[in-house]
Amino acid sequence: MKTIADLLNMDQTVPVAGHDNPWAIRNPIDEARDLYKMVRCGSCSVEEIRELIAVPKPVEEALLAYAERYPKDGQPIYCVLLFREKVATEFERLIESDSSSAEYQQTSVPEQSLPEQLPEQLGTEVLVN
Repeated sequence: MKTIADLLNMDQTVPVAGHDNPWAIRNPIDEARDLYKMVRCGSCSVEEIRELIAVPKPVEEALLAYAERYPKDGQPIYCVLLFREKVATEFERLIESDSSSAEYQQTSVPEQSLPEQLPEQLGTEVLVN
């Protein structure tokens, strides 16, 4: 299967600013840094951010199939998918470079701090996955 980089022709530079590409909202490095800050402050876990960044394989395959079938629409799709890949790569680099990142691997603070008695006090049930 072709990679997104192959489909974009790496001779082309991927625009990262909105004025160059209406599908690119911001720089992927800035996006990854902001997501990393969410982990550092405890509002999300590393795994939650990874899930947020990732494009599920069936969705990616469907988008790529659509882009190949309708080349006119393909470029924005490739740009968005490549953007997500770049965000993921930078996010992982930030996690790896932080020597204290092991503590961020746990679940987010809101989930940890929820008292077990709270649902009973509110008269609701706790659903366990």
